[in-house]
Amino acid sequence: MIQKPFHDPVLKKEIKDVLLDGKVTIFVDGTLGLGGHAEAYLAEHPSLKIYMATDLDAQHLTLAKERLSEWAEKLELHEANFSALVDLIPKAKSRQSGLVSFLLDLGLCSNQLDDANKGFAFAVDGPLKMSYSETSDLSAEEIVNDYSAEELSRVLNDYGEEPMHRKIAKKIIEARPNQSLKTTWELRHVIESAVPIHQQRKTLTRVFQALRMEVNQELHHLELVLKALPEILEAGDRIGIISYHSLEDRMVKQHFKRLSKPKTEATDLSLHTEVEPAQFKLVTRRAIEPSGEEIERNPRSRSAKLRVIQKI
Repeated sequence: MIQKPFHDPVLKKEIKDVLLDGKVTIFVDGTLGLGGHAEAYLAEHPSLKIYMATDLDAQHLTLAKERLSEWAEKLELHEANFSALVDLIPKAKSRQSGLVSFLLDLGLCSNQLDDANKGFAFAVDGPLKMSYSETSDLSAEEIVNDYSAEELSRVLNDYGEEPMHRKIAKKIIEARPNQSLKTTWELRHVIESAVPIHQQRKTLTRVFQALRMEVNQELHHLELVLKALPEILEAGDRIGIISYHSLEDRMVKQHFKRLSKPKTEATDLSLHTEVEPAQFKLVTRRAIEPSGEEIERNPRSRSAKLRVIQKI
């Protein structure tokens, strides 16, 4: 019997309610993780014909494939960034009729945070990796040891919205002559030396987030998907995106808002004459957030926000 790794999928019921019904035949999961969402939806929706998923973590794909072996004939698993779905979704639609529901869960899996060898967390000591893929061309170690003060400051400000980005970048640069920063705790000590003790935890969270996003170019890949939505989705198809911090949520919210508005131009009659109808409609006017019960059960879900849009 397969021992299933523990995984508590975020917003599982809410996603099912807004993304799944009997008309959906292709479910697209941009971040498969350990397969918690997939297991629930495949079990409850036998009408699904294709469950397509991507993940950069080869270990996740192996564990999820075992977990989902009951539905092996429906699975299409790809070791790739979720932006690869821009090409994969049209191919799936050419083979199977029906509606597509597309889910992007942009958060880290709990096991990635808890695995010291992956280097994502400052709570455990490990190598400064922070890449979802073992074959990544960039690591957090290279960033903190090779980037200039200006480049470090940009990363911490743009991706972590860290108020003390310049001071922390300067401290990292100053630490280099003494030792190469190779572990999460070595970096942690440098960061802690730059900020007051009561601000250290929030600062560490922001800095580690920023480095992870730079390593994996997360906003770049999200932008690729958002820009491609009009081409890869057809009438009735939906996409739901779960974000966990303001940068991602702001990007998704603003893009969904643009897609759901008609195109207008200034004319003699009006400054806002409609020239093209809206391509999408908002399914969720406001972000769906976890219930108090879910947050109590899974504290890491507390910052999750789900937004859903549908092609008209």
